[in-house]
Amino acid sequence: MARSRSNRITEMGELQLEIFERLAALGEATVYDILGALPKTARPKYTTVLTVLRSLEEKGLATHYLRGRTHVFEPVVSVHDVRSQLLRNVLERVFGGSPKRLMTALLDDDAVTPDVVRELRELLTDTEVGHSGDHDGR
Repeated sequence: MARSRSNRITEMGELQLEIFERLAALGEATVYDILGALPKTARPKYTTVLTVLRSLEEKGLATHYLRGRTHVFEPVVSVHDVRSQLLRNVLERVFGGSPKRLMTALLDDDAVTPDVVRELRELLTDTEVGHSGDHDGR
């Protein structure tokens, strides 16, 4: 039975996610383009990046075409879609589907400064205003 794209997204490892984000930022890229976009301190080998890109293709997250003899890779989905799916997965698996539990955990983190809390309040207010016209019974 084939796995859905969302399941394939949640199975992404850290390196896969980093390479996917670099690919998406570039729009299209060769293995050498991706290598050049990665930090020099922890740069993987050419074959590792190629293997990850092929894995992203198998998951349905990227594709490639040939430019001469060079493989040029392109993302098939957006970074936003990948992040959203990963967050939904964490929300379900770690917080029992409760956005309130997720927000409580985030707010308990020492990295959340008063400025971040203010920005979150603004986002919540903007979201409430955006949804205030939605009265279709949902």
